[in-house]
Amino acid sequence: MKEMNFQKAVWQGMDILQNEELTLEESVHMTMGSLTLIVIEKLHREEVSEHESWSQVTRSGYNIKPRFIKAMEIAQHTFHPVLQGTFNMEIIEKLDEGVLFQFVSVLNKYQHPEAEGIARITENFLYHFLEEQRSKAEQLIAPRSINELLSKLLGVQKGSVYDGTAGTGLLLLEAYKQAKQAGENVTVYAQDVNEDMAAIGKINLFIHKVQSFEYEAGDTLIEPKFTDEYGLKTFDYVTMNFPFGLTWKPELVKNELYGRFVYGLPPKKSGDMAFILHAIASLKEQGKAAFIVPHGVLFRGGAEGKIREELIRNDLIEGVISLPSNLFSFTAIPLALLIVNKAKTEERKENIFFIDASAEFQKERGRNYLRDQDTKKIIETFISGKETPGYSKFVSNSDIQEGSLNIHRYFDVDDVDSPIGKVTVNRKSFLNSELPKKALQDVAEIYRGMNMPSKAKQEEEGTKYKVIQLTDVQDGDILWDQLQNVPLNDRRKAEQYFVQKGDILVSARGTAIKIAVVSEVKEDAILSHNFIGLRPMGNTHPQFLKAYLESPVGQYYLNSSQKGTAVKVISIKEIADVLVPALPYEKQKQIGESFEHTDKAYKLALQEAEEKRVQDYHQLYRDMEISVAFEQEK
Repeated sequence: MKEMNFQKAVWQGMDILQNEELTLEESVHMTMGSLTLIVIEKLHREEVSEHESWSQVTRSGYNIKPRFIKAMEIAQHTFHPVLQGTFNMEIIEKLDEGVLFQFVSVLNKYQHPEAEGIARITENFLYHFLEEQRSKAEQLIAPRSINELLSKLLGVQKGSVYDGTAGTGLLLLEAYKQAKQAGENVTVYAQDVNEDMAAIGKINLFIHKVQSFEYEAGDTLIEPKFTDEYGLKTFDYVTMNFPFGLTWKPELVKNELYGRFVYGLPPKKSGDMAFILHAIASLKEQGKAAFIVPHGVLFRGGAEGKIREELIRNDLIEGVISLPSNLFSFTAIPLALLIVNKAKTEERKENIFFIDASAEFQKERGRNYLRDQDTKKIIETFISGKETPGYSKFVSNSDIQEGSLNIHRYFDVDDVDSPIGKVTVNRKSFLNSELPKKALQDVAEIYRGMNMPSKAKQEEEGTKYKVIQLTDVQDGDILWDQLQNVPLNDRRKAEQYFVQKGDILVSARGTAIKIAVVSEVKEDAILSHNFIGLRPMGNTHPQFLKAYLESPVGQYYLNSSQKGTAVKVISIKEIADVLVPALPYEKQKQIGESFEHTDKAYKLALQEAEEKRVQDYHQLYRDMEISVAFEQEK
């Protein structure tokens, strides 16, 4: 009860500070500094003079500002070298003395718990105010369940732990607690580019009685702070939750001597990969690392793809774990955990362990949360190496295609939504069947839709052409009457994107995949860049190919071809290799026309049922004797 009451008081204190127009960071900083003074009074009562103790400083509001500042100055120079320069006195100066006294009075309203209880409240406080209540991606605070998961996957015990984007230190704190539970101790090293977050991180580690830690402020990629006479200092464990999609400055480090980029220099917009390479270079020969990454890190091509190939060639990747989307407060994109191990066990060498945990979570208040059972399953599966169809699987490094760690590429079993409901598809059974198959590129010409001109150019003069956009395809039909016009001056270019009778249109963007056959061409129409066009060759029936792509197996392949984080995209390169049944044309024709007939009968039945429902309602309203009060719009 004492702990609960004091936590309530801390929350109320934050409300007071934020009502005085302090920023969230300033309010957190002020609260953390106050909790530090309370903890010092608990743990170092003999070393604190009576006049600088929390109790005496906050006893009255008279001259509280200078007393408060003096107590903080003494605290940051006396009790831990890392605390020096940590407290921001300007925040105290900004506060009205009456507000400051109101704030400390709220914190004194209830009896203070012991230091361990204050540490737990501090942790809850940081998660609540910097994870649950903010949406700014520059302050990446991972949910508690993810931080715990990373440390347990690494199996942190004794040695050293490093985080180059440490922020509030919550990830390192989990590593420290993991080692403590194992009866061991670790030395903690932290760096962060944000000085305010670094200060809060130092206070957090101090309050939790992490005795052996160093925390530096600075840009980890450009100016790593932990070095020795041989270059970068190395650690037993590295764990990082770096900013997603960070733009960095590779030109500043291309000639560096630390050897961080021996596997390649990530491009300007790929700060994610730069952090990963920095972390790998910061590992000891037996070291392990774990990262939270957006899925793009796993499959983006170009320089990043070549770097992944090098990491796989050097057998550094131990595991990839796909997590549910919408776990973080600031983004709904799906995320993954990437596990690096410089010293894999013999049975795991030249293999990567994939776990697809993306479907196992609890939805609550618009967010997804990992339950204890979900994290327990991930940890037990990863540690044991147990393979479970559709959930976990070892893939040989030699079977990794083009350096892609896209998890859906490597699972033979997956659940998909199809016209007959949700079904489980077994890719291996399909591949091993005697059914003859061909790649999609061998049965149809594949073409891209056209990139649409900007709005400014659309207002210019030119020949107007109809264009098929995503909204123009509904329930497998093209809504010709609603097609918009786009002016183009180059007819030759426009003709390259004209759809033809028999073409199959597959939406290339978005989670829901739309498919339609161009059964007739009422007028020249351009296919937009939101679609991929398939033009069946002479031995392929359009309706058969459409029906197959809409089938459970076809949906499995199309879903596996999707890439992207915020927006799912199907590329021509991916879709070209989709396998298609190679049945005789007459059989394709018979099956395709049967599907078309069934779809038409279904739509007609729906239409007739809707008309019957409307008629019955009209009669029932007349029976209620209320139909005189309304008139239906024509």
